[in-house]
Amino acid sequence: MKGCNYIWVLAVFFYQGLVAQISHSVLGTPSVNGNEPSISFDLHNSKCGIVGFNTNQLYITLDGGKAWSPILLDPPQGFYGDPVIKTAKNGSIFLAHLAHNKNANWPDFFDRIVFERSVDQGKTFASSDVGFRQGKMQDKPWFEIDEWPKSKGNGNIYLSWTEFDTYGSVAKSDSSRIWFAKSADAGLTFEKPVIVSDVSGDSKDGDATAEGANIAVSQDGVLHAVWSRNDTIWYDRSIDFGLTWGRDRCIAVQNGGWSHEDLLGTMRSNGMPFIVADRFDNLRIVYSGGACANQLLMDCKERNIYAIKGNARTGIFEEPQKINNDKGMAEQYSPMIAINPDKSRVFVVWHDRRRSETGYFYDLYGAELGTNKRYSWQNTDHDIRNIRLTSTSSVAPGNAIFMGDYIGLDWKKNIHIAYTGFDVVEQHPTIQFVCIEHQTKPGKIWGYLDIEHPDLIVNLIENTAIKSSTIDTDSSRLSPKEIAIWAAWPDATSFTLEFKLGKQIVFEHVFENLKDSKVDFCLPASRFSPGAYEIVLRMKGKKVKQGFYLY
Repeated sequence: MKGCNYIWVLAVFFYQGLVAQISHSVLGTPSVNGNEPSISFDLHNSKCGIVGFNTNQLYITLDGGKAWSPILLDPPQGFYGDPVIKTAKNGSIFLAHLAHNKNANWPDFFDRIVFERSVDQGKTFASSDVGFRQGKMQDKPWFEIDEWPKSKGNGNIYLSWTEFDTYGSVAKSDSSRIWFAKSADAGLTFEKPVIVSDVSGDSKDGDATAEGANIAVSQDGVLHAVWSRNDTIWYDRSIDFGLTWGRDRCIAVQNGGWSHEDLLGTMRSNGMPFIVADRFDNLRIVYSGGACANQLLMDCKERNIYAIKGNARTGIFEEPQKINNDKGMAEQYSPMIAINPDKSRVFVVWHDRRRSETGYFYDLYGAELGTNKRYSWQNTDHDIRNIRLTSTSSVAPGNAIFMGDYIGLDWKKNIHIAYTGFDVVEQHPTIQFVCIEHQTKPGKIWGYLDIEHPDLIVNLIENTAIKSSTIDTDSSRLSPKEIAIWAAWPDATSFTLEFKLGKQIVFEHVFENLKDSKVDFCLPASRFSPGAYEIVLRMKGKKVKQGFYLY
């Protein structure tokens, strides 16, 4: 089967003396099957990086991401998904992930959080673990390293995660809670864990479950934790390095909750909050949620990226601000946030469907948030400037395929992003990379504006069921198969698309008066006979094509 004749580009933007390079690549040839990546690079050696993804795969690069080599990890506690990777200033690589108890079955084998450390650029890892409690499930770790020079907690590692009494249980006697543990010896051991959340959630793994806890450390050594439960973003803090915590505070309403189960063509995604602390004593929190309280309304299908600014010393937070600046009712979701090495600049990335008429195609967008008085929180016209970071859109393949919940983001010398795309030829999720180099000035990162190259994506969308809303409903319906099509050509006002089955053209259409030199639309699969098709996009004697198999 022949695939698209994709043209991978290195885009160079020149604007007012700025030189910023955005490069793209895909892990593996053919692509490696994976989702939900985490990525990190060495601060002092920008060529050395590591990426991990579901369920137990790690790759390292020694040339800045041009080539990646797999690492085999087999800790005694097992390794099954949700990797989180960070590289400390001294070059040590830290990895947290779920366990896989070989003597138990799913989901019981998630019986602890595993933490690993490498001091030789990923050649070898040593593991420890924390959180084992008989009969409980330990899920989704996040961690932070205190690297503030004057902090009394400098060098400490702070780990947070969710515990389920019984995963997926609807029983009122089963619940979930946020746990925390500190390591004072670079991850070799962890002190006795403590519970952060004052109120437990349910155990369903849904909007009423307490999940997504992650931590930022401000320069005074104070810990700041955020998580989501019951359509609410919660915040708590510790002034004694995590030994004790305060009272949970609601700092924002998250319309529709953290579980984004109604995304078109998507099994599941989420809008968990993430937090960083800058050197100006600001806290920055990002999350995604509905534009209004009732997502069932036909005029309220929009989902947005929101940011909250807080004061690390006073604990006072401003009202959430919408980051995405599109004017339609598109879906934006799964944000991730990172801060640069000197803690002065903040960058956010997210999945964005604003360019897709059908809602089946998504891009990666980003925005830099202002930090100090010289660089405003807002850009002109009270909008934060959004940056499209992908020249080629990805397709949401249907809710029978898991595409992961998170984007990997790291800011050292360069900004490195790892996200999940979909390989329409190999028919599996893939790990894709974006690297932004030479982003030397605040507010001067520029992305794609127009169609960069001919692009053709054709994929069969098969949804096992479509939930009607994220808000308290169990209703669903079967969905017929659809063929989702994205076709684009730079500066084109018209082009022709045809489906060929053998030598016979079974579908042909001339698109005229094109808006933005692209189209995306769906055709019912029932219109076509099963078989191996060649899809051809033609424009003024030139063409691109993709193989497509309909079953």
